[in-house]
Amino acid sequence: GGARAYAVAIPSILTLPTFFGEGFVAFLIAIAVAFGAAFAITLVLGVDGESKTESAPAAISENVGPKTLVSPVDGVVEPLSTVNDETFASGVLGGGCAIVPAQGVVYAPADGTLTTVFPTGHALGLHTNSGLDILIHIGINTVALEGKHFKTLVKEGQTVRKGERLIEFDVKGIEADGYDPTVMVIATDTEESRIQMAASLPTTHGGTLFEIEG
Repeated sequence: GGARAYAVAIPSILTLPTFFGEGFVAFLIAIAVAFGAAFAITLVLGVDGESKTESAPAAISENVGPKTLVSPVDGVVEPLSTVNDETFASGVLGGGCAIVPAQGVVYAPADGTLTTVFPTGHALGLHTNSGLDILIHIGINTVALEGKHFKTLVKEGQTVRKGERLIEFDVKGIEADGYDPTVMVIATDTEESRIQMAASLPTTHGGTLFEIEG
């Protein structure tokens, strides 16, 4: 069968994990083909006419230079490529890292707005005030737990501050049910090559996790 959503969410790159399961790879290929076709048509046909007014000066970005993200959990940092899930390990969702959690609390890694909060509590999306789109995904295939072992402390659309508690989860409970509790932290709009990881592998929430070159 084809891909199907496992939760209700606003369509965006941050909500792609709702389609994890059978047919997900084909779903990603279809998205890539759609983008490619749209680009090709635009390239051939061009845009509709010339502007009738003078172009406005290009806006000057307020977010120039490296952008820093702090760790949302306590634990041990590992390369994203080591995660036991090809979707994350391949970097198709964006660059980032994995953290083997030492305790079950997710804190906001930056000031921003929650664009997605999954009803199952296993993942959320954050648009930071510096312009990053961050996906925090707790565990591998933990959507199947349907909220068991997770407690969501926030809601979609809420503005949060760096260090604020977002989700609590039971690490031992997740493991006891046969799931890997590794936390993935992904900058969905960023390639792996632009991310500079912090030197220290053990991390605590609030400590620098990685920087992204502007």
